[in-house]
Amino acid sequence: MMLGSLRRDPAWLMLALGAVALLGYFLLWPVLSMLTSSLVNQDGQFGLHGYVQFFSEPAYRESLFNTLWLGAAVTLLSLVLGAGLALAAARFSFPLAACLGVLPLLTLVIPDVVVAAAWIVVLGKQGVLNSLLAPFGLELPSLYSWWGLVFVMTLNNYVYAYVAVLVGLKSMDRNLEEAGLSLGSSPGRTLRTVTFPLMVPALCGAAVLVFMHVIGDFGVPAILGARTPVLAVKTYNEFVSEMGGNPQMQTTMASLLVFLGLVLLLIQKWVVARRTYQMESGRAPVRVPLRAWQATVCATLVSILVVLSILPVLVVIVTAFTPSIGPVLKYGGFTLSHMQQALVQAPGPLYNSLLLGAAATSAGAVFSIVAAYLIVKRPSGLSAGLDVLVMLPLTIAGTVLGIALINVFNSGWLVLTGSWVIMALAYFLRRVPTSVRAAMGPLHNVRNSIEEASISLGVAPMPTFAKVVLPLVWPAVIAATVLMWITTLSELSATVVLYFGGMSTLPIEVFQLVDSGRLAQASAYSLVLLMAIFLPLLLTRFIFKVKVGWTQ
Repeated sequence: MMLGSLRRDPAWLMLALGAVALLGYFLLWPVLSMLTSSLVNQDGQFGLHGYVQFFSEPAYRESLFNTLWLGAAVTLLSLVLGAGLALAAARFSFPLAACLGVLPLLTLVIPDVVVAAAWIVVLGKQGVLNSLLAPFGLELPSLYSWWGLVFVMTLNNYVYAYVAVLVGLKSMDRNLEEAGLSLGSSPGRTLRTVTFPLMVPALCGAAVLVFMHVIGDFGVPAILGARTPVLAVKTYNEFVSEMGGNPQMQTTMASLLVFLGLVLLLIQKWVVARRTYQMESGRAPVRVPLRAWQATVCATLVSILVVLSILPVLVVIVTAFTPSIGPVLKYGGFTLSHMQQALVQAPGPLYNSLLLGAAATSAGAVFSIVAAYLIVKRPSGLSAGLDVLVMLPLTIAGTVLGIALINVFNSGWLVLTGSWVIMALAYFLRRVPTSVRAAMGPLHNVRNSIEEASISLGVAPMPTFAKVVLPLVWPAVIAATVLMWITTLSELSATVVLYFGGMSTLPIEVFQLVDSGRLAQASAYSLVLLMAIFLPLLLTRFIFKVKVGWTQ
């Protein structure tokens, strides 16, 4: 039924209607308006003119081809690397295995634009390694190329596959693998015929997540992909081109990014739905100790991966205090001038990021717990629709969302373009799906009988939620709030379209400084950004005892 259990709770019914109306007006309507605009040319004629032009011009076709190839390459490498690490962490015990638990923290929390800036410092034409190789007449291949994009974006995204596969492996019943081994199957064959088929949903989910993150990423391709145009960057360039920009082509390319995400989700659903993957609950798999050369190899690989993951942070810290003359870094010296510029002389990006992050996080935390409760505890057609709307931003690239919001809210009775509100709105819409999912998990573990007992004693549903349910899931609320904070601060792709004079944020400032070659100053703002992200994370970990970004 459309209303289901909400029919008996007018207060929750109003909240559900309000949540659906909010996302419908500020998310679904702009996206649908953008898709409709892609079918209307500059003369007002309705048709597929924009799509015909896109596929008839080589430059546009190249951007689509590059996007698909980049997404496929990074997804494949991320799955191989992430799934391999997950298998090692879930099935084997070896020195430094505990270090794998910090990989989500190191990788997911560091903004993409900071990672790109750090690798330019290390592997760029004037970077550290090229400077060391110069006396020998050697030079690394240009980082501004296919290999640079694939390398950096794989390091940014493999952890999604790692976490997804690790969770799947740890939830498996080891009786299934032991049965295969007891029947004479080798460990390799058991892995191929028993473990791998059961991991198909986790692998498909990881592949979709990585691929959609790659095709929607703006920061890394914009910095490193000047020779490799992709859809997200080309859409942005078409949008900001005041002289030659074509409004229909903006919406056409943005619509194609949305269609790519939807097609991939349908393919994933089709693959998973073809078979049944249910298992009876049983014993968790046991980690087998590795010895001799096997343990040494695993420990070495983990060490390399941890170093590569933490290297951007170390590079940013060192470079932020390194003297520079224009783009030339003077390593060996020390200066506070870059940090002084970021914190004292020009702290505007910091203040703007804190303002927008606080506004989006406050609204997102409240919305996340309400939406999560409605989806989990108040099943109905309305809450199912809310679930779909909440997850919709995951299929939409940031640049696409920014363009959609501008096209709708630059005129009419509600004009938001040119204000900080539209930037905070983009933060909210982009990051609320992960916060809702973080809040939903513990709610599944709260028995309905606890809430029903309170209501049977005469306590109204809303006070019952506040006094009974909320205290039980309070750690999840804190985790969702912190997750919202650390992800909004690193947002670039949507806000780079929406920002205006005087409202530059830390990621935008880093992006512009890297683009102009001022890596030392970019590192200073990157360090400020990392401190703004990590300090609340550490406070949550050690004061509230809530783990965000750690895997067990």
